[in-house]
Amino acid sequence: MLVATSLTQPAVATSPAPSTVSAAGTSRRRALISLFKPNYILPAYYTFAPDNSVYEGQTPNGEKIHHIEFLFQLSLKVTVLDRIAGYPLDFDAAYTQKSFWQAYGRSAFFRESDYEPELFLQWGFDRNLPWGWKWDDGSIGLVHQSNGKGGALERSWNRIFVDLTLSSPNDHWQVMIKPWYVIHDSTFERQNPDIARYLGYGEWILGYRWHGQEISLLSRNNIVSGFSRGYWQIGWTFPLLPALKGYVQISTGYGQSLIEYDHKTAGVGVGVALNNW
Repeated sequence: MLVATSLTQPAVATSPAPSTVSAAGTSRRRALISLFKPNYILPAYYTFAPDNSVYEGQTPNGEKIHHIEFLFQLSLKVTVLDRIAGYPLDFDAAYTQKSFWQAYGRSAFFRESDYEPELFLQWGFDRNLPWGWKWDDGSIGLVHQSNGKGGALERSWNRIFVDLTLSSPNDHWQVMIKPWYVIHDSTFERQNPDIARYLGYGEWILGYRWHGQEISLLSRNNIVSGFSRGYWQIGWTFPLLPALKGYVQISTGYGQSLIEYDHKTAGVGVGVALNNW
């Protein structure tokens, strides 16, 4: 992931974690926890066109969905096995949760929380490419994403993915390309068989760093759908405190949340973040 180059360095700069040896003789280090995808809190997040029909009969006291709410995302990675067999190959586990909290109505409730655990092998390539670019790393893994609601509101899918990260000279630009294969099982077919039509078969992220600021552009399903069912998200972080950044997020398209994966909307929020992509 793009975050690996900018966020794990402070933890790694300290003394390395001591190694242990398993019964099989494989070198193993203690689990290292680091930030993964963007971690942020947006106390003021405005959704322009929420799909109120999907929540009918599901909210406290029949309350309508308010346009302004509290949005946050938590995303962490644990390195389970480090430098497997002496190669720059790690086995990692990650967890991401994105929650939309209707905090400003008469009855505060979470209208949606999307949970995304994943397991993957990550290889540090560090290969030189033309024009001074580098191939930093690549990974292959399995990811599950669902909202855990059950019943008619359940949304769930599993994917096998490949993730490639490239960086420009001086690390000002970074590009992440992440295609995936959707696993069609009975649960998938019962709950949301057309989800890939709206969330696609991959995404790419373009990031730019400049004087402590980071701007990221995420695109999903735009080209494949002929720009009819895509999703765009812009994230801007800027210095605020030594360990905290200001954060602005703007999005438009399909898939703002799993429960509304087939509904087009736009959103804008302001808050703070620990990291960008």
